[in-house]
Formats: sequence, C-alpha cells, structure tokens
Amino acid sequence: MSALQILPLPAGPGFLPAVAQGILALGAERGLGLNLASLHVCVPGLPLASLLRRELGRVAAQPLLLPVCDTLARWAGTQVLQPPPLPESERLLLLRAALAERRWFEEGALWGVAGEMAALFDELTENALALPADEAAFVAELEAAYAIRHSVPLAFEARVVHELWRVLAGLGRPDAPGAYALQLARLAEAAAAPLVAVLDGPPETALKPAEKAFYQRYAEHQPVFLYYPMPRQQDEAPLMRTLAAAWPLPDPAQEMVPLLERAHALPARVPASPLAEGLQILAARGREQEARGAAALVLQWLQEGKRRIALIAQDRLVARRVRALLERREVLVADETGWKLSTSRAGAVLDGLLETVAGAAYYKDVLDLLKSPFLCDDLRDNARKGAVFVLEQAVRRGGVKAGLAGMRRVLQAVDQPTAAQERALALLDRLEAALKLLASRDATLPDWIARLEKAVDALGARQRLLKDAAGAVILDLLAQRREELAESRDRFPFHVFRDWLNRELESEVFRDLSIDSPVLMTHLAATRLRPFEAAVLLGGDAGRLKPAEPAAAFFNQSVRQELGLPTRAVAQERLRADLALLLASVPQVAVTWQEERDGEPQLLAPELDRLAALHRFAWGSSLQGAVAALADPPEGDEARPGPTRRPAPVLAPEAVPLKYSVSAYTALVGCPYRFFARHVLRLNELDEVSEEMEKRDYGLLVHEVLERFHKQYPVLTPVPEAEALAALQALTREVFARALADNYLALGWRLRWEKRLAAYLAWQRQREAEGWYWHDAETKQSRLFPLADGVQVELHGRIDRTDTGPDGYSLLDYKTRSRQAIKSGLEEDLQLAAYAALVGEDAEEAAYVVLDDDKVEALSASEDLQADAQAQAARLVRTVQAMRAGASLPAHGVAALCTYCEMSGLCRYEHVDEMNDGVNACAPGEPRHD
Repeated sequence: MSALQILPLPAGPGFLPAVAQGILALGAERGLGLNLASLHVCVPGLPLASLLRRELGRVAAQPLLLPVCDTLARWAGTQVLQPPPLPESERLLLLRAALAERRWFEEGALWGVAGEMAALFDELTENALALPADEAAFVAELEAAYAIRHSVPLAFEARVVHELWRVLAGLGRPDAPGAYALQLARLAEAAAAPLVAVLDGPPETALKPAEKAFYQRYAEHQPVFLYYPMPRQQDEAPLMRTLAAAWPLPDPAQEMVPLLERAHALPARVPASPLAEGLQILAARGREQEARGAAALVLQWLQEGKRRIALIAQDRLVARRVRALLERREVLVADETGWKLSTSRAGAVLDGLLETVAGAAYYKDVLDLLKSPFLCDDLRDNARKGAVFVLEQAVRRGGVKAGLAGMRRVLQAVDQPTAAQERALALLDRLEAALKLLASRDATLPDWIARLEKAVDALGARQRLLKDAAGAVILDLLAQRREELAESRDRFPFHVFRDWLNRELESEVFRDLSIDSPVLMTHLAATRLRPFEAAVLLGGDAGRLKPAEPAAAFFNQSVRQELGLPTRAVAQERLRADLALLLASVPQVAVTWQEERDGEPQLLAPELDRLAALHRFAWGSSLQGAVAALADPPEGDEARPGPTRRPAPVLAPEAVPLKYSVSAYTALVGCPYRFFARHVLRLNELDEVSEEMEKRDYGLLVHEVLERFHKQYPVLTPVPEAEALAALQALTREVFARALADNYLALGWRLRWEKRLAAYLAWQRQREAEGWYWHDAETKQSRLFPLADGVQVELHGRIDRTDTGPDGYSLLDYKTRSRQAIKSGLEEDLQLAAYAALVGEDAEEAAYVVLDDDKVEALSASEDLQADAQAQAARLVRTVQAMRAGASLPAHGVAALCTYCEMSGLCRYEHVDEMNDGVNACAPGEPRHD
C-alpha cells in the first residue's frame, strides 16, 4: 500500500519551480531518468499545465520526455459510463416538466426555478458523497443523503427538493457530479503509474469530497503526491504574515483581536512593508477615469518590457473599455473570460429573428434583423445594404409600424421598381418564409430547434454563421441540444421555447483563442499560482470585489450550514486566499476602483480596506492613491472634436445641385451649411414612423379628409348644410379609422377635428361666395430657370390645394397650427412665394389655411405676391450661380434654427469662437440668411 504524501510549499514565484524539482526527483527515484512520460500530473487548470511543463524544461536544463499533464476533470472524462450520464439539457427539461405538473410556481418562472434546483442538486451531490464503488452504491448513498435532508424541517423547500430529486433518481442515470464521482472511482481502480497533483489550496478546501476519496483510493495502488501553496497563516514569509494579520481565519479568538492591535504588533516581526512596492490601490471618479488609468498602467508596463500582464475583470464594463483603449493603440488583449453567446453578433441574429416573430414583424425589429451582415450569403453586402435602405425609406415614408404585408405594399407602390426594390421584396419573401417556420404552434424542443435551423437557412445565414467563430459555436450548440433532447415529447408554445433558448445562449461562453498577446484578460480565480509579471484588478469596490454566492431562492445561509453546504464564510475565505495568491505570485499589482459611480459614493472592498488600514497603522504609509494622477494614454494622431471656426465648404461646379424642392430652397436660405449636409452630402434624417398619434399624423389625416371631400363636392354652395356636414363627418370617421386601429388615442385627435367641421364648411362657402372654387389637391409643380452659363436650375414642389378664381389661382397650404403661431412666422416665410414662383403669373393668391382654431381663415404672406415670387426666383438663380462660381456655404443659421438643427453635430456651432471666426460675413453673391 502506497502512502499519500501531502506537500505544502511557500506560495510565490518559487512554487512552480519547487513542484518541477519534486517531479524530477520522483523520476530519478523511480529510475525514470529524463523519461517522465509514464508519470501523470494533475493541475487545477490548463494554463497552469503549460507553465509547469515549461518549468520542468527550465529546471532540468536538458531535453526530457514530459509527463502527461492534465486537469483531473478532463482525465476522468476519458472513462465511458453505461448507461451514459444524463445530459444537463435533458435534466433541466425534466425538472421543468415536474414543476409544471405540480403547479408550485408560475409558468414564467419554471425555467429559472429548474435551473436553481439543478445547481442545488449539484451542490448537494458534490458535498454529500464519498467515492461510490459502483452505480448501485452511488444510488444508495444518494438516497440516504437526500432522506436526511428531507428530515430537516424546511417545510416547502424540503418538499420541492425531495420530490424533484426523486423524479431524477427514478431515471437510473447519474447527473454530471454523480458521473464525475463514478469516473473517478474507475480511474482509482485502474491506477498504473505514480500521480502528482498540484492544488490551488489546502486539500480540505480545494478538493471536493469525491476528489479527496479518489486520491486516497489511488494511493492504495500507486504513490500520490499533493503539492499545494501553504496558507497565509502557516507561511512565515513577510508578505504572508502581513496578509494573515489583515485577514485572520474565521476564528472568533483571532477576530476578537482589534485590527489596530494586530497592526502595531506586526513591525516587530516584519520590519519593512512587503506591500509598499508591490500593491497600489487607486481610486477613480467614474468608469472612464478608471479605464483610462488602467490602460495607462498597462502601456507603461509594456514599455518597461513586461510580457505577462493580467487584466482581472471584476468589472466587465470597465474591462471592455480598457480593452478598447488598448486596441486603439494597437495593443491586442487575449480574453480568457470570454463572453456570453447571447452578447455576440451571431447571437443577436437569432434574438432578432425571435423578436421579429414575437413582435408580429414590428418595423424596427425587421430592419434591425435585415441589416445583419450574416444574412443573405448569396448576395453581396452592398446589394443587401442597398435593398434594406430602400425598404427602410419606404417603410418610414409609408408609416408602416408592423406587418410584412404593409411593407410589401409600400414597396410595390412605386411606378418604376428599381433593382434595389426588387431585392428588397425578395428579402421580405425570405423573412416571411422564416417567420412561417416559427409560427406559434406548440412543438417539442427538438422540433423548435429544427424550425429555427430551417429559418436560419431560409434567411441565407448558415454559411456566414459557420464562418464566424461564435456563430459556429451557436450552430453546434443547437445541433447538440437537438440530439440530446431527441426523445423529448413535451410540447411548448413559442414563448417557452424562446425563454429556453435565451437561457442556453446566456449560460454558454465563447472564447476567442486566436489572439496571442502579452496582455491577458481573466478573472481572479484563474490567476491562482500563475506567475504574471504585473496585474491590474479592475473593480476593487465593495460591489464588485466580494465573495461569490449562489444566486438561489432556496436555502438561506443558516440552512446551508446545517445541510453541510458551503456558506458565505467559505466564499469569503476563498476570496481572501485568491487575493493572497495574487499578491504572492505577482510582483506588481494595481487595484482600481470607483469611489464615485453615477454620482453616488462607493466603498472600497472590505478586504482591501482592511489591508490598507493595517498598512497605515503598521508602517505609517498609505497604499491608496488616485488614478487621476496617472498620465493619460498617448493619443497619437487621434482626431479631437471641437473646431474653432465655422465650416464653409465650397463645391465644384459639377457638384452644385440643379434641382431644388421648395423645402431644399428654404434650407439653403436658412443655413447654407445645413443645405450642404442635407442635400449635397445627403445626410438628412430618415422619416420617423410614428409610434403614437402625433400632430404631424393628425395633419396628414386632415389633408386626406379634405382632399377626398372636395373631390366628392368640388362646389359646396348648392349642397345642403346637413348633407355636407354628414359627408365630411363620415369621411373623417373613415380616414381616422386606420389610426384608431393602431392607437385608440387617435380618437382624441378625431374629436378635435370634428369640432372644427362646421367652421371649415362655413369658411368654404364664404370662399365660393368670393369667387374661389376648389380646383385640385396635392398638385405637383416644377419650373426651370436659366442661368448665365446656359444651364437651367429646376424648382419643384407639391401644393396642398389649388383654387381657381376670376383672375388666376389661389395656392393654399393647410396648417393644423394656431393662427398666432402661423402669423408670427409670416414675415420670414419663403414657402408661399416659392409656390407662386412655380405657378408663375397665374398665381393670384398664396395663403396658409388655419385649421386648428375655432375660426378657419386664410392668412396671406404678402400683399404683392408676384413681386415676392420673382424675387425668390431671382434669388435662387443668383445663389446657384454663386455656388457654381465658388461661393462657400457657411454655417450661419439663426439661433432659433440652430437649436433644433439635426446637423449641429457636424457644424458644432456652439464651439465656434466668434471673435476668431473668419466666416462671419459672406462673400459677394454668397448665399446667406437675410
């Protein structure tokens, strides 16, 4: 019988070399020489395996055959069990079905409760088992353990746990922890070579019960050597003495000694601080300052020649920002922590598809989905983008809120379809095929997965997903789950399947292993025993750096202690041990934290606060500083916002537009730069689909009502008042019915308009008495004006209403605004004069019709309409000629215009220094706001 040797070693840079020397000594003792291939070495994690192999080569200082080096879990996984273990996905499904049958919880909580119960069963199994000899012994041991737990007076919680465990026990297939115990039992019985194990803590805390039993049984056949870092309470190194004084064991006798007393006793044993040169605790005000300070530290260390730097991501948001700052300076970051599949671009495709189904093809969901670069692998990206752009314009212009039929209708409304419009219709056909596959008919989970895979194929996304690293993982995950759950017969509606899929994508992590970098992003537990040259711990505040606790609704801390499960005290000691190993293994550690977040003060993590206080009491110096004192990372040639002069672009003659709508001409006069951004660069905003009934929608509906009414009654005088009012009211209800179907609040707008029907009819009769009769509505007009160089400029527009009179036309524009609001803007109005310029000499009158007051009336902008029309036409010609001659287009809009201008982010008028601005005055002939 071979002995089990437990070998504690001092933590720190010498730990792995000491383990390597021990392995070489074992090989020499057994006569293996430099051929260590027959030995088996177990390590806590794979990164440590490569470090240990490298250390073996360095210590041996000559070529040698390395031992097999792996984690215990991976080694155990080579043992095949019959029957095979119960897949986690199948166990979760069985638990949910059992919960649904008992109706203990609401349906929406069942997946979450099933997940919590699965995690609880894992904990109970891991902490209640010795190593079973076989399957029968394993089941008997579990039955005894769970019977004990059922006897604990936990009322409802005990009943839930016991009944659900019975459901799983009846299957006769072990779950993951049980299978692991069985596999370890087989490994122990088949022991054929000495075993060396490296632990990241004392065996009593670092090993699960089944693992402890494994090493003991393995030692009955072959030698077993367990190396582990000595706890801080046993290590006599100055650093460990200091940490033991700051973080005593959870023993009342030790914790009763005040921190001040422990600190004052420390210098006698440790004269000089072991932390003064190795630890910085740096406070920041906000996330950005913390990230920039951490990035500056990493850049500084790289310049010093360090090539193994850890970014410990306690705060993932700050970590992502640090990564972005470093990559902007061409420093890549390898990410060991990975990211959830749900947050990947590939995951967003599936989520977008399911959201489109759930939202009945809501227009934003449809557009977001179709903009994904994973779709349509048989189309070039530019072709797909062009099609989506055409679709978005049509949907926004047509105000389609939801439904593929409405989107198809507005796309087909054009007279001459383009290739992009045809492709947009084809995109809708593809999407419709995918949505039909996911119609909300109840199905089993395997059938839902198959439908989803077919929908991915219908969208032409499979090939591009396969080429994406995260996308390939997602497709493999779906195929694996479909196979695991093939025997499932429970049927679920769409929303239950979606909840299940969201949980799957949320629980699976993707890691990009293609990046090799000296900077590694990881988590605190993964730094155990790894000799980095420097490390930044991001998120050292009390809310981020805290003991890990199971987020479960079952069993409080006292009950967990009674059941023999790990408690908060165990998690706290694990956190302290991790921090101690980090400080012992890494010579330079910086901890950054936010002393203020979103305007609220934050607290430093208790472990760090204690350590800093002890250091100050013992040696009179502080470990704490401010991250603001660090130099910002160099910006290089990075562009900074904030021009100090007004922009004033000059167009080449061929780039000057020769076709102007009335609104474009108005923009040119109001602010030439706004015109440049909107109509030359074509940066004007897309139309917005109204989510709720707005005044603009109200105006459009009133326009339609009046157009249809006057086409039905071109002359109102001979029509009886009652008949006219009834007809206008019927048309109002018919037109507003569409808006009411979308939003019942449209009823208020309809009632608002119905109050003005009588006033409008009275005004119309008065118009006819004055000799003006309705002629047409929504009239398109255009007119060409010659320039001096022989080129012509076109002005075009659409006039709401045209009336005929004895001497010409009256051009009317409906306004659903108050009389006062319209009248206040008449002096600077250009629109009516521009309409008159379109019609020419036949335009006798141009006016705004006030529809939103108790009294309906027409307000004219000018007493001499023809003179104003000719002036605007001449102004247009003069302005275009000046632009073709090289006149600039400065940003000189009035303040009222700038306040609401969507292009203010380009011209940045509020940052212009007026005293040093050289574009305050316009050159001769240059367009400006008069």
